[in-house]
Amino acid sequence: MRHLVAIRAQAALCRKLAIREPANHVHWLAEAEKWSRLEQDEISALFTECNVIQSAGGVAPLISSSAA
Repeated sequence: MRHLVAIRAQAALCRKLAIREPANHVHWLAEAEKWSRLEQDEISALFTECNVIQSAGGVAPLISSSAA
């Protein structure tokens, strides 16, 4: 999760630099987009990892069979 926070911070910094440096506006917006895509890739990987663990039976059931 900390990795995602760092990626979001980097994208935000690039957007701020795009505002502060009008001459390099396009460059900084492209960099912000790159970081945003990386964030989406990381989120997708986390969901995929969770789904793999869940489908492999790595998640405990909410109600145990002995309680029913």
